[in-house]
Amino acid sequence: MATIQDVIQNNNWKSVSFEKSTDVNRLINSGIVTQASEGAKNFINALDYDNVQSTLTVGVVDSVWAEQNLGDASDTEASAIEPLFDEATVKTFYGNQWWAVRTIQKDLLNTTKPNKLILEKVGAYWATQWNRIISATISGMSDIADITIGDGTADLSKTMITSARKLKKDMGVGKLANAYMSSTTLFDVIEKQDAGTIASEIITEKYGQVTVVKDGITQVVQSDTPTYVLNKVTPIVVDDTMSDGVISLVEEGAFAFTQKNIKDPLMYEKSAKAGNGAGKEEFGTKSLYIIHPIGFSFKGVLGTNYASKSGLTLAELQGGGLYELKVDVKLSPITNLKVKIGA
Repeated sequence: MATIQDVIQNNNWKSVSFEKSTDVNRLINSGIVTQASEGAKNFINALDYDNVQSTLTVGVVDSVWAEQNLGDASDTEASAIEPLFDEATVKTFYGNQWWAVRTIQKDLLNTTKPNKLILEKVGAYWATQWNRIISATISGMSDIADITIGDGTADLSKTMITSARKLKKDMGVGKLANAYMSSTTLFDVIEKQDAGTIASEIITEKYGQVTVVKDGITQVVQSDTPTYVLNKVTPIVVDDTMSDGVISLVEEGAFAFTQKNIKDPLMYEKSAKAGNGAGKEEFGTKSLYIIHPIGFSFKGVLGTNYASKSGLTLAELQGGGLYELKVDVKLSPITNLKVKIGA
């Protein structure tokens, strides 16, 4: 029989091990985050330090578009493409979480794959954290005028969605990965559609199929739980870390993600003195990582909580004022709408 102490201390756990869990793998493969883009690779290289830092400075490289030369005619010679070098500040996150051993020990003793059980539990925790950081970050970005349509005084409309896509000009016809909004925003739009306040259907319910096991037989059945689609174009992610009335349209690869393999990403602690001698046994996880919106620079002010090595709270991210656009607006992978909630 395996104990939590055995599983944690007798295995060579790495931070990136958690990326193999079901929930983290789903997030990484959702299209929202990337580890392969040039931006992500720059961040990975920047994070390759032994110490934990509050922020990192990386280079943002772009190039000026130039028309082709026409033959060898000197009067049609195009100017050289010159790299434009700029810098972006990237916020690092360093956090940990602890659980009482009793919350998992029974399941651990009953499983034939104790390592997988721990991997899935810890992975689910980090996947939730990273998804909420994404939601809070894009919600706070609704204060960046260049990428935001609406001021919260008008109901959501197809015209507003089209206007948001037009901000990206010839890049605006690309496929959205997801639309993020709070449950309050989602149901406000649905109620107005049902009441006829919004004449055309903008959000649709979609019932997919799920696999269930009934009486020992695996069956594919209609799901009772709906998912939602915006304007029949892209799935909706409902997360109440989003501010009410803010809808974020997020492109594929909008966030660069990387973890550093730090020492002891899984931890075990037993204290006989805790609890007035009753004792306390805990296991925990910690991670140093970057989850940064590509094309933006962090502009938190030193001397505030933003300078903390531990990162940022969800409330700070949601409050906005922390990021600035560093690329042409049509290259921004994030655009926002502000819509009216209620009557």
